Amino acid sequence: MLVKEIMNKYPITLSPSDTIRDAAERVAKYSVVAITVVDENEKVVGILTEGDLLYKKLRPHAPHYVNVLGASVYYTGISEYNKDFKKLLATTVAELMTKEVITCYENTDLAEAVGVMLEKHLKAIPVVNKDGRLKGVLNRREIMKAIADDYKLEEEKEANHK
Repeated sequence: MLVKEIMNKYPITLSPSDTIRDAAERVAKYSVVAITVVDENEKVVGILTEGDLLYKKLRPHAPHYVNVLGASVYYTGISEYNKDFKKLLATTVAELMTKEVITCYENTDLAEAVGVMLEKHLKAIPVVNKDGRLKGVLNRREIMKAIADDYKLEEEKEANHK
């Protein structure tokens, strides 16, 4: 089975200049786990997930560190703290989105795409053409529907053979 057979061909999108409020409203309204961010030419430039939006509800806290001979050694690294703090201050989608987006093509084998989703802990993958333009989105909901449909077909075949 190919990705194009089950992908959502009409995905919800955001612009990098959209506000965080716009993004949160779309996530809530359409019950999606991720929204692809596209430029004016429909090229994928990022992805915004529910997880990204959750940063807006974090309370700022100092990074955890230990003092060793007068030097502060941070547990998770000061760069991680700075990244989280920038997300907390974000007001536009461009400031909050993930810019390194894993994508796939319409003719990608579904098993291969699911393997990447599992390996990288992704809930959705934008589907693009060779120019990087958005054609659809593959998310766990479509995959679950395909799995359920496969079970129905198997049961029907078994029933017909009896």
